Amino acid sequence: MKEKINIIQFMPYFPPHKWGVETVWEEIGKYWIKNNFWEFINIVTEFNQQEELEKDEKIIFENKIIWYKKDWYEVLVCPSIEIINNFPVYKIWTKKYRLIKKYLQKKVWENKNNFRGITHTRFFLTSLIWGLFTRRNWIKWIHIEHWSDYVKLSSKLKTKLSIIYDKIFWKWIFKKADKILSISKACKSFINREFVDRKVDIFYRGLELNTFNIEKKWNIKLLFIWRLVKLKWVDYLLEVYKNLWINNKLIIIWDGEERQKLENFIQNNKIKNVKFLWFQNKNFIEKFLAENNCILINPSYQEWLPTTVIEWLFYKNVVIASDVWGTNEISNKEDLILFKAWDKKELEEKIKFSIKNYEILKWLSFENVKEKFDWDKNIEKLFNFIIK
Repeated sequence: MKEKINIIQFMPYFPPHKWGVETVWEEIGKYWIKNNFWEFINIVTEFNQQEELEKDEKIIFENKIIWYKKDWYEVLVCPSIEIINNFPVYKIWTKKYRLIKKYLQKKVWENKNNFRGITHTRFFLTSLIWGLFTRRNWIKWIHIEHWSDYVKLSSKLKTKLSIIYDKIFWKWIFKKADKILSISKACKSFINREFVDRKVDIFYRGLELNTFNIEKKWNIKLLFIWRLVKLKWVDYLLEVYKNLWINNKLIIIWDGEERQKLENFIQNNKIKNVKFLWFQNKNFIEKFLAENNCILINPSYQEWLPTTVIEWLFYKNVVIASDVWGTNEISNKEDLILFKAWDKKELEEKIKFSIKNYEILKWLSFENVKEKFDWDKNIEKLFNFIIK
């Protein structure tokens, strides 16, 4: 019988917050419990959480509600502020924060040997604060790093300052954590090259997807799915599409700060056959991918190990993606077509090639992706990694 291990997972965000990495964090907990590895507690900031609270069982500690519990995890939501956009920090001076900290300490000290602390992504202050918590309470600390580069910000000065910030504060995380996991080979190389020369293991996430027995419609669609932000370079995709003179529709799903700019670009350049579907839920997207023959394009300048590319290949489509970070680790089959980020001419040629050769390219990565990103297998690997 396996030893029971309890996890406290420290994160800046958690569903229903709508970024892809939060789903990874949630599914780690879900499959941890599914495989009977024991208790799972998530500590998050308060942004975009409150809408779900009324639906769940409340956690009471010292006669106060410290948020909620679902059937397979606890979620403790700390009072927080955002110093800058998308950079939440705890209000450590509040009674609520101190109460949550006390609750965790009580849990840990009751069964210290069977607890592990997991932090994610070095540059959030949540990783630093809870890294200190694991050191002071003598529990093993596992850090899972998701980024394979420094953050690129809106100016060279801000980017340079963020690198200095990284070097001063986050090198400590890589030195002090008991174990380090990276989500890709690219991420592992970045850690060893820029921060520490120590053992870093690779942990590929799993993928939880629905299966559909639906025959695909014949018409080939070009598709972009994800947040409309600058580093995704959707405007580059639109420029390339404008020059292609093809009848295949380009469909854009999701929303973001670049939305108005992209709409204006299409209108000013009189680009036809572009359709925005804006934000859609996971089930809609999966069904759309399963029903249609799609060439999915990811022109992004930065990626982690892009979940979107994995999903697109799972649903037997052809993918064209910029060769950044861990993208080339997803599959070595010909239906994952890579191009150099920002190279519009190469992207144009790859789109023409994929339309012409769609029938011989599609489906090649399906079995590979299904095996490599299987949650039950990968959660077992995570358990064996942290138990030692």
